[in-house]
Parts: sequence; C-alpha cells; structure tokens
Amino acid sequence: MKYSPAPLVPDEVVQRVEISRQQPDGDPAKAAESGPQVFDFPRAVEWMATHGPALKEARAEFETARALAKVKTPLPNPALEIGPNYGFGPDVAKLYRVQPFGSIGFTIPTAGKRRKQDELNRVRAELLFIQMQAKHRELYLGLRLLYSQWILTRERLEARKKIAESAEKSANMSKKLVQGGFANALDLGLLELEAARIRTEALDAERELAAVEGEMSETIGVNAGQFMAPPEPALPAIPEATQEIAELREIMVANHPELARLRAQYEVAEAELRLEVAKQYPDFHFGPSFERETGEKKTVLGLTLGIDIPLFDRNQQGIASSKKRREEIRTKYEAAANRALASLEKTWRSIQLVNEKLKLLKNTLLPKANANLELARKSLETGATDALRFLETERGQRAVLIEALDTELSVREAWVDLEQAVGLPLVLFPGEKKETVPELNEGKNSPIDANPKR
Repeated sequence: MKYSPAPLVPDEVVQRVEISRQQPDGDPAKAAESGPQVFDFPRAVEWMATHGPALKEARAEFETARALAKVKTPLPNPALEIGPNYGFGPDVAKLYRVQPFGSIGFTIPTAGKRRKQDELNRVRAELLFIQMQAKHRELYLGLRLLYSQWILTRERLEARKKIAESAEKSANMSKKLVQGGFANALDLGLLELEAARIRTEALDAERELAAVEGEMSETIGVNAGQFMAPPEPALPAIPEATQEIAELREIMVANHPELARLRAQYEVAEAELRLEVAKQYPDFHFGPSFERETGEKKTVLGLTLGIDIPLFDRNQQGIASSKKRREEIRTKYEAAANRALASLEKTWRSIQLVNEKLKLLKNTLLPKANANLELARKSLETGATDALRFLETERGQRAVLIEALDTELSVREAWVDLEQAVGLPLVLFPGEKKETVPELNEGKNSPIDANPKR
C-alpha cells in the first residue's frame, strides 16, 4: 500500500461547512422541487443525524476502529540472517577462509493469541459503535429539550409582546383620562414607565430566544436562519401522570446510554484479560539454517526448534492489570447504576410536583388574574379606580401569565429529565415515530464483519 497525501485546506473546509449550514437539504433548486419544508421536531432530528458535528466526530472514531477490526492479525514476520564466516589459523585453507552462512526463523503464536487479538479489536470497535449510538441517543434526548425550549421561548416572547401592547394601550387610555380629569400626570407617568420596562423585558426574551437558537444550531449543525416556525401543535400534550417507577427502572436498565457504554467497556476488559492470559504461554520458534565450514569443502544444513521457558516472566503484570481493570469497570457500572437510580427517583418525584403547580396556575390562578385585570381596566375607564391599583393588577396578571409559561417549560424539562434518566423518549412529538429513536444495538446487528475461523 502506498502513501496517498490528503492535505487539510482550512479555507475549503470552512467554506464547505458554511454551505452545509446554510443549505442543509443540498442544492436549493432541487430542494425547492419537493415544496416548502416544515421545521418540526422530526426534521430537526433528520438534520442533526446528517449535519450534527458531535455525531460526525463519534462516527469517525468508530470508522477508525472498524478499519482495524476488519484486518486479521497477521503472523509474525520471519527473521532472515545472512553473512560471512571468516576462518583463520594454520589448518584453514586460504581458498575457503571466507564462507557464507544464512538462516531464517519463524514464530508460531500459541494459545490462540491471534484469534484473541482479533476478538479484542472487534469488541473495541463495537465499543466505539455503542459510544456513537449512545452519543446519538443523548443528543436526541437533548434536542427534545432544546426544541421544547425554542417553542416555549417563542411563546414567551409573543406573550411579552402582547403584554407590551396592552401596556401601551393602558398608557394611551390614561392620557385620555388625564384630559378628562379622571387621572393625573403621576398616573400617566407610572403607566408610561411600566410600558417602557415591559418593552425591555420583551428585548430580554428575544435575547433568550437567540441563545436557545444558537445552542440548537450548534447541536443540529444548521444555521439558525433555517428554523422556521412550525405548525401547531408543535409540542406533545403533557401526560397527566407517568408510568410506575418500577416500570421506568426496567426501561432504564436496557436504554440508559452511560450504562450501555460501561457494558461495552466491560466486554473490552474481558477480551483484554483473555489476551493477557494467553500471552503467558511462550510462542514456538523454528527455522532452517545453511552454513559452510570455513577452511573445508563442507556444507551444513540445520533446523532449529525453540521455545522460551517461562520461569520468570509469565506476563504477571499484564494479567494483574487487566483483572483490576475489569473490576474497575464493574465498580464504575455499579456507581453509574446508583446515580441513574437516584436521578430517576428525583425526576419522577419532580414531575408529580411541577404537574400540580401547572394545574393550579392554569385552572385557578390565571383565569382569576385575567378576570381581575378585565375588571380593573373597566374600573379605570370609568374612573372607579386609580392607575396605581390598575398597575398593580396588571403586574399580577402578567406575573401569573409568565409564571404559567415558565412552569410549562419546567414541566417539559422535567419530562426530558425523566427521559434522560431512563434513556428513552416517553412522550412523542407530533410527527415523531418510535422508529426514529436512535438504537443501542448491544450484541445484535454487529457492524463488524465476523472474524474468519482460525
């Protein structure tokens, strides 16, 4: 195999990445033929699978390991020795003083070392495959949170804009009341100050939206300008309750990405230990030799057979290290399972509490705050109340409205936390299918070709 140069040209790479971010569907002309595309959650998932930088990195690492796993471990190279023998002394004939000699030696590995090395390369590649899938699953679950935050931040921005418009109307109405003698300049100043403050809150909401879009753009690998508002409903309905914690625990064992990684690492540790145990047995050496006696017309052919005698070095260090490495991963798996169970219990309890809060806000507090605001507005128009009382009522209604949106976001974050605790989506987005959830193919559908029989 010959070396083939592949220079890295920074300008070309950046330009190619920029085009990919701006045109995630390829050629705009061809993409336009299929009609306008909606940016819903399934489309975000599709773009992330194609353009996500973190996934590309994990895929590249796996491809490197797979390339090694597909190449069989070769036999050791034979050793060739040639040279002259020089003889001297009174009995050496000058004609035959310099004679050639040569030998070739072969090593035959014992105890199935080559097969065990092939197996180790295979499970290492499968480890990186599981890590790639686990990364995809984690990014998938993280994207569910980012997409929910994006939708709810947009709703919060729209709510703040409507509140700002309402504050402007209240200030304009106050001007009319001042002209009619039902309010004074102080009332007008307070309402105008409140309207200006609300506009600054709307700007803060726009900044929050830009931050969420930036984080989602980094995850998906697509420019945020491609994120068009999706049709309603964009988010899944929030369930009344979750599954029982025992059922969720079973889902967690089979789907938690970190536990899957550690199980794959344990398989690698097992393969490494098998190889280290095999290395305690010495390899077998043999080889023919050719030699001419110096000073004589004599040719000698020989055959050497040899094996190292494992009196002192029986690979004690390698075996001891591999055994402890296996126990280390077992301990890490137990610790990860402990953390996963604690996270599951915490998020399960959190959902119960935040669901109750959202129910109270939407069913009791928000309708009451809206009714109070409407009553205060009518009273202000008729001069039955002053601007301070109206302003206080408006602030209360706005606080409840924003808190309801924030609580809905907290509920959805709690559900995503629960999904991340078990490692599997529990509530599907509109248009999402179970088949689109990244798999964790442990021990099935191995991406590595089976090693040939020895």
